[in-house]
Order: sequence, then C-alpha cells, then structure tokens
Amino acid sequence: MAKIKEFIRNNQYTSILLGLLVAVLALFSILKGSAFWQVNVWKGMTMQFPEYACVALGLMFVFISGHHDMSQVLMGNFGAILAVQYMAARVVEGMPNNEVGGIIFAAIGIAMIVAVVGALINFVLVSYLNVPPVMATIAMQMVWKGLSTALTQGYAVKGVPELYTTIGHTYLGGWLAVPVVIFLVLLVISIYLLKFTTFGEKLYMIGTNKKAAKFSGINVHGMLAATYLLSAIFATIGILIMVSTMGSAKADYGISYTTRAILILVLAGCIPDGGLGKISNVLLSIITVQIIATGINLFGNLNTYYSSLIWGGMLIVVLIMSTQVGSGKKAKKVKAKKAPAKVQ
Repeated sequence: MAKIKEFIRNNQYTSILLGLLVAVLALFSILKGSAFWQVNVWKGMTMQFPEYACVALGLMFVFISGHHDMSQVLMGNFGAILAVQYMAARVVEGMPNNEVGGIIFAAIGIAMIVAVVGALINFVLVSYLNVPPVMATIAMQMVWKGLSTALTQGYAVKGVPELYTTIGHTYLGGWLAVPVVIFLVLLVISIYLLKFTTFGEKLYMIGTNKKAAKFSGINVHGMLAATYLLSAIFATIGILIMVSTMGSAKADYGISYTTRAILILVLAGCIPDGGLGKISNVLLSIITVQIIATGINLFGNLNTYYSSLIWGGMLIVVLIMSTQVGSGKKAKKVKAKKAPAKVQ
C-alpha cells in the first residue's frame, strides 16, 4: 500500500490517466458490453487514432518548449491538397506501380515542403517578431484555410491513386494497421529525441526557464525552429494518413484534431506552460481518448453536437485539474532551486 501511495504521489498524471482508463473501460463495458468488446471495434480503433496521434506527438514538442501551434492541421491540409492535385494530374489508368510510387513520393515531398515553410513562418513570427504563439498560429491557421478554400472552392480534391489509399486500409498480418506502424515510427523517434539526446534536455530547460537556458549557452532560436518543424512534419504525416483513408483532401478535414491533440497533451500533463510532459503519459492519453471516441460512436442515436459538448467539457475539466497539478510541480521545482546548499 505504501508503494502504491508513493507511486501516485510521484506520478500524479499517470495515476489520473490509469484511473480514467479503468473508469472508461468499466463504463462502456456496462453500457455497451457486447458491442464494445467486439474484435472489429478494436481493430477499427487502430485505424482511427494514428491520424490525430501524429498531430499530438508533434504538438508535444512545442508544448514542452512553452509554446503553442494552432496552425499545424490546416497547414497539413493545404500541403495534402497540393499533393493530391499533383497525383491526380499525373497518375493515369494502367500506369505501372513503380511509376505511381515515384509520383506518390514526389507528392509527399510537396506536402513536406509546405510543412517546412509553415514551420519557418511560425518560428519567425514567434521567435523574431515576438508575436504571442497562440495569436500567431491562429492567424496562420486562418491563412492556410483561406489558401486551401481558394484553391479548391471548398470542395474535396479527389483522384488519390489506389496504391496510396491501400496505406489507410491495410492490416499487416491481418491485425496490425499500417497507419499504426507509421505512428510507432514517429513514437520511437520522439522517445529517442526526448530521452536519449541533448535535444530533449535542452527542450525541457527552455520550457522551464527560457532566460536561464539562453544564459547557459543553449541556442534557443534554433531549438524553437526545430520544435515548430517537428510539429509541422508530424502533423502533415497525420493528415497524409487521413488522405489515404478518406481517398481525398479538403480544407477542413481533421479540423477537430487540434482540439483533440490539446486534450491528449493536457490530460498527459504536457501543458503549454512548458517544461513538463512524459511521452509514456502521452501514449496512455492517446489510448484513453480513442477508447472514449469509439465508445461515444457506439451510441448511434447520440447527436454529433453532444459529442462536441463531451469533448469540450472534458477539456475544461482536464485543464482545471492539470493546472492545479502542474502549478504544484512547478512550485516544487522553484522551491528546490531556492533551497540553500548544505555546507559540508
């Protein structure tokens, strides 16, 4: 019992997440037991979460640095629209798969170029022009949506090659979805960067105290450029996965993913104040949020507006809880720094 109490005290966010996960599983087991535990339902989950999970992983780096990025999804949509238009204009019926594959790789490259440009714009606005991150990225969100709408007149862009759509509908070995494999690759990259490189240490230092990080010799501008770049690239990958499942690209696809990604990160203890967040908690939060989303969808008569109400209400509650826990952790850090060193 003492060890459990110590674990809860030292891992507050993990404890909250585990408790929430158990409660959610119990709730849907009682309300929708037979439908909830069907194999197809859980296989469906593996096809659904990688899209916004990639967005959340990218946003995690920005949050740890103490910044924000509201533009990543709509920026990804613009890149995806250009990519689909490129593929639709060049792929013809009967074309060999190796040629189609080359066109697909080129199209993905176009989307990534857009991600790099978008990340650099966000970085310049925030780091050099000192525009508040939330305001800067909301403005860019509107710019990207405007560009996408002007380019497509608000319609979905179709013409995605069949070779590309198979990515979003294929299970390896009959059970492992290809989008999950892509997400796991990004997850491994994230773990490596945060746990096994100086990049992670510097990122947490910047999020905890940017001035102190600058005085310690850390290239703060370079680090912020890297975080916005990771956010843009990861989000674009998530949107490209969505294109493979939807078979098209559109200006407002995945528009709710930003809110869902914020919910995931705040639930995991990775708040925009910076300096906090464990990737294991982010993974646990992604699983919990997807189970909730799937459970809600099992209620066929539940209006989509109620679904939005549930997500919004849950985000508010989680924000209140995380603010209290997060402020307590930061207070402990400050106290520890102010404590006088013991004289030997």
